[in-house]
Amino acid sequence: MRNYILFIVLCFLPWMASGQQVLKPLGNFGKDSVKLGELIEYRLVHHHPAAQEVILPDSNYSFAPFELVSKYFYPTVTKAGISTDSAVYILRTFETQAVQFLSVPVYVLQQQDTLTVSSDTNRIILHQLVSNVQEPLLVKAQTGLVQVEERFNWPYLLLWIVAGLAFLALIWFIFGQAIRIKYNLYRLRKDHLYFVSRYASHVDRFVKSGSAQSMEKAVALWKNYLTRLERSAINSFTTKEIVEYYNDDEEVNTSLRLCDRAIYGNLLSETDPETRKALSMLRRFAKRRYKTHRELTKNAKNK
Repeated sequence: MRNYILFIVLCFLPWMASGQQVLKPLGNFGKDSVKLGELIEYRLVHHHPAAQEVILPDSNYSFAPFELVSKYFYPTVTKAGISTDSAVYILRTFETQAVQFLSVPVYVLQQQDTLTVSSDTNRIILHQLVSNVQEPLLVKAQTGLVQVEERFNWPYLLLWIVAGLAFLALIWFIFGQAIRIKYNLYRLRKDHLYFVSRYASHVDRFVKSGSAQSMEKAVALWKNYLTRLERSAINSFTTKEIVEYYNDDEEVNTSLRLCDRAIYGNLLSETDPETRKALSMLRRFAKRRYKTHRELTKNAKNK
């Protein structure tokens, strides 16, 4: 009985051993020839028992004489206890050998050991674009000028614009307040000269014609000028409100009341010397207010 059992074990031992053998992976190129630097597919397929753990090469593996460009792994498919792992590697070569070879392994994990099983060696032919090389090499000279289209240098323009804006910002940061003061003084002087010229024109017409309309225009011009100067709606104030605005200034009070009597009281012929004096006082007061605002503007920096 013992010999019979031993005989059965010896008969089935080769079959059991063959069941544990690891099959070689199948690898092949997508085509028979390749050009220098051209992308080519290498397909790797491995069939193994479902219980086995198998790892296919990753990016760290050296595919020399080829270079790995990219890779695609497909999900494991298992049928009747046999699993199939597959991957496609996109390779390229810059070696100049006429025939190049590649064998890719798979790694089988067995307890605490790793078994490496390589595919059969596949070959691929390098397609030579240059068949004959003449020695020494002939250099073809081309000295003709080629017309190149002129292009506008937008980055250079943008750089100049940014630099210009930065320079202007720096100038404004340093001298901005002084520039504002100079400009405000210029506007004050320009407005005052314009007022003086127009006011003198209305006064001359009044002196020559004695027309109440000329006097009324002169007073209206005076009010409009002070409105801009004081930045207050003086041209909409009554005489009483204007006097109160200037803290009961005697010159303003006297001149405006004389003008009101002459315009609205129809007393031009009786009060002509006083009316001229009133117009002169208004002009003098406007000049005094102009000088006050000019000094305030000059001293704005210190404040």
